[in-house]
Amino acid sequence: QRAYQALFSYSNHHYETYGREVVFEDFQASAPSSNQEAMIADAAQMADKHPFAVIEGNPAGAMPTVLARELSARGVMCLCTTSLSQQFYQENPDVMATGLPTGTDYCNFAAEYVGKRLAGKKAIYAGDELNPVQGFKNKTRVFGLLYLNGALGVVDPEGERLRNACDSAFAQYGVTFAAHVSYLYDPGKNQTEVSNMIAQLKAAGVTTIVPIVDPLSPILITPEATRQNYFPEWFVTGTGLSDTTTAGRLYDQNQWRHAFGMTPLWVTWVDRKNGGGYREYHDARRSDADGSEGVLIEIYVARITTLFRGIHMAGPTLTYDTFRNGLYAYPATPEGGGTAAHPYVYITPQSPTDIKDFAEVYYDITAQGNDERSEFGTGMMMKSDSGQRYQLGQWPSDDPHVFGNAKNPIAVSDNPPGGGDPAYDPGPAYPASGCLDCA
Repeated sequence: QRAYQALFSYSNHHYETYGREVVFEDFQASAPSSNQEAMIADAAQMADKHPFAVIEGNPAGAMPTVLARELSARGVMCLCTTSLSQQFYQENPDVMATGLPTGTDYCNFAAEYVGKRLAGKKAIYAGDELNPVQGFKNKTRVFGLLYLNGALGVVDPEGERLRNACDSAFAQYGVTFAAHVSYLYDPGKNQTEVSNMIAQLKAAGVTTIVPIVDPLSPILITPEATRQNYFPEWFVTGTGLSDTTTAGRLYDQNQWRHAFGMTPLWVTWVDRKNGGGYREYHDARRSDADGSEGVLIEIYVARITTLFRGIHMAGPTLTYDTFRNGLYAYPATPEGGGTAAHPYVYITPQSPTDIKDFAEVYYDITAQGNDERSEFGTGMMMKSDSGQRYQLGQWPSDDPHVFGNAKNPIAVSDNPPGGGDPAYDPGPAYPASGCLDCA
């Protein structure tokens, strides 16, 4: 709540809101988000308050689709959900996703990478050195899809939609999955399910797992693969921050040393104080101590940025139509395509999320450095080719530039290729309330 208040204060004084102060009000959920009836009731209560928009602030919630769908049905814009299917956003036009790509985008990008660079070739990045009997390095790749299908005992239909989206995307490159293995998010309480998941993939002869996952479940899944003496390739799709160094260090290192693939994330900073969210928080709350912004500040800032960008671009007459049209009119940035530090960002009605390009990555278990929170350690998610980014249709067809074939890998940098953010130069202090053009 403190972080949101600070980010709203910053944005009110740095975006053009045409004399309006955008007010943040906290709404406490009446029950855990696995309770669908409570989510529906909460949506009705929020709609009765006639807010301009709702920002769903519980990314680990079991059923954010329920809240989003209910608000949209009541004509309330919801800047919520993460990486659902494009179909969901088209069915619920008042749901404006932010930040990370749609789930459909992940499937399409992954399919192109796999189809051009991996399919029909040997699984040379598998862990035969840990189990020579499996012999994956000499086998043509067999792919298996591991996907999130809900949480806390509640199945989410979006899971099956994304499974179908991946099936369709991969089929365009002649690739099928030997196994489809789903799971429900419930860390620490579903070990039997995890054991069965790995057993299914292993029994199907899967050499290469394609995981559409959250960031925490692999903490359980990867050690189970090691317990079953199963060391496949892990194709990183980039979903749910599973493509970060922070998460990777929590996974079984004998498994993640064989992880490579793609990420929508950019080359982050050595010092977290260079992050945009960190700067905005401490610009608004200059007396707060370092660390008061919280470790997830760069995640919090994404939805608030989208909200204020839409208000800024809408012009003086603010409606949902002018808000949406303003976001659609925002020019694709950076001009000409993404750089190591800045993804290619634009929004369309079909794909109402920001990032439209990916970088190639692999996990180096020996590399040392700072993670995304500026915590030093061993094990780094490396971006290949100095963090070069690719739009859909641009993946090269040569062998992956990972592990021993990596070229100019980079993990973190305060001055990445293509340039980072400009120097932080705070202007005059401003009050917590008010706005840029408020009388």
